[in-house]
Amino acid sequence: MNSKPYINHSGRKVLEYDSPDSIILDMPYIMTQGKRLNKSMPYMKLETKVAGNDIAAIRLLDFDDADGIVSLNVQELPNGRTYTISANMDYDGDMWLWTLADFDCIIGLANKEAVLSECLPAFPRAKEC
Repeated sequence: MNSKPYINHSGRKVLEYDSPDSIILDMPYIMTQGKRLNKSMPYMKLETKVAGNDIAAIRLLDFDDADGIVSLNVQELPNGRTYTISANMDYDGDMWLWTLADFDCIIGLANKEAVLSECLPAFPRAKEC
């Protein structure tokens, strides 16, 4: 595992290792407090599919980065299935295949301003919702 911060081709720090069990992943589809992901913590995953979306409660088991790719090993809570989701940290586009949200951001939907200011700064159009 590489524990150095990752700066993408645009010069933006995308990945920082906060501790052995925590990373800060500054990508627009990471909707957590401070963009932090912690091992063993639960998250809600929304994944785009060819026909619709897949929503699952997951637990982050591990993370790794190599050659500009971040990989998150996750476990679905209802059935125990484990798999890896990954993303290219040099990609700066608007398309996404999956997104993760923590409980604070999900529950913050009741308080729209908290969600917009804390969890969704990368989505300026969210204020139109």
